Amino acid sequence: MAPTPFTLSSTTRSWPSAQVTTVRLTGYVDAETWPQLAACLEQALAISAGPYVAVELGPGAELTDAAARQLVRLVLDGAGHTPRLVLTGEWDSPEGAAPGRAEGRSGPRGESEVHDLRANLRTRPLIAQAQGILQERYGLRDAETAFDLLRDSSQQHNVKLRTLASVFLSAPRPADGPLWFPGRTRAPAPELGFAPWLRRSRVPRSAFAEAVLSTALRCVRGTRGLLHIADPLIGPQLEADQGIPDALLDRLTRGPDGAARGPATDAMREGRRVGLTDGLADARLSEETRQALRAAGIGHAWYAPLLSASGESSGVITLYAPAGLVPTETEWKALDLVVAQAGEWLDWHRRTVMLDALEQLHAQGRAHAGKPRG
Repeated sequence: MAPTPFTLSSTTRSWPSAQVTTVRLTGYVDAETWPQLAACLEQALAISAGPYVAVELGPGAELTDAAARQLVRLVLDGAGHTPRLVLTGEWDSPEGAAPGRAEGRSGPRGESEVHDLRANLRTRPLIAQAQGILQERYGLRDAETAFDLLRDSSQQHNVKLRTLASVFLSAPRPADGPLWFPGRTRAPAPELGFAPWLRRSRVPRSAFAEAVLSTALRCVRGTRGLLHIADPLIGPQLEADQGIPDALLDRLTRGPDGAARGPATDAMREGRRVGLTDGLADARLSEETRQALRAAGIGHAWYAPLLSASGESSGVITLYAPAGLVPTETEWKALDLVVAQAGEWLDWHRRTVMLDALEQLHAQGRAHAGKPRG
């Protein structure tokens, strides 16, 4: 069967600090069709109203290794331009290719190349763009110095390097002066009744996510679930999972439940819990995803947004259950309490810990301006 030609769809979201156009890629791209894709991306950059165009590789995206290299190169080469391309998601190998086989090569070397390319698509473009802007903004001597500053701030504040890069890229440019956010008041971490140890400062967000997901599953007697946290550039990103088979997790992590506008995304946008029952019969799930969920023994799914006191959605918990399990009203109330506390903690983390990390970047960038490495 001939591969499906690639298609692009575009949406625009407004975040507090930027407007982001997301271009979603599905279908097959090889060296022959690459020029057509590149032209489409250049057009998206030309008409974007915001400083970023996010390229999301959706379910069913198939890129040969040659096309993947071209895409990574295009993203990296544009690091110093506005608007800029950012990249998220993963791609499938073309149908019929052996697992782990690079185009034109096989064996351990080809497998290593494919692994490296996938890692580049997930992390390298965003981090490289942050390096380039840091270097330009503070007059740093080289990109290695910029990476050192990103890494040090990431480690000091217990945040993922990729998350810090995304927040850095989406934040407003600092004014002249020693502080990026002058006049800001640092608040203490909000109380989490189900995990009091998380009240201490600089706890890893991944540890928080795992504690929230485990507690939420206990509330509804569930054993399987996901927790996505909103990324300021590219939308919900998986932060924790429990009880999901690897093959199913691979499908679900290409966007909440494998859909550009799935029920998890709807729950975040609408700020209310969304439930799928009756055998998961819902048009927002693809038939392939529905079948994969049913094959795993899942008959119900609930999506609970993590909201701040102001109603802003910071993430979403997805809870799965077998067909016969329906939570009681008391269990729903327990879940609502956990979700409310989790939303407040995430909002605090974004407004406090992440801004602390940016302040360190700003201070260290100013301190290293023009200094040689040595």
